[in-house]
Amino acid sequence: MTLIVCLAAGFTTLLDQAGLNTAVPALRSSLGAGPDAVGWIIAGYSLAFGLALVPGGRLGDAHGRKWLFVGGITVFSSAAIVAGTAQHPWVIVVARLVQGLGAGTVKPQ
Repeated sequence: MTLIVCLAAGFTTLLDQAGLNTAVPALRSSLGAGPDAVGWIIAGYSLAFGLALVPGGRLGDAHGRKWLFVGGITVFSSAAIVAGTAQHPWVIVVARLVQGLGAGTVKPQ
């Protein structure tokens, strides 16, 4: 069971980046997101994800992987809900940055 949970979390954090690329036209038309906002929405997740990988792994080694995994999933999921219900492009940008931090904390655990 533990293996299934870990594989599902890893799959979800990587799928999130790929799935967003199909939503870019809808973001532009429904929210009026400009090219700069779309760039941050797409690249911000990857940037935050990459920056959180090493510190997340170190924190997991020092303080226990279970709680960082649970905390990272909580942050990731909460930010996904905020991004999914956002009415302004800047809210999505911030939520995607936070979501990347959560994913970067989950992945090394």
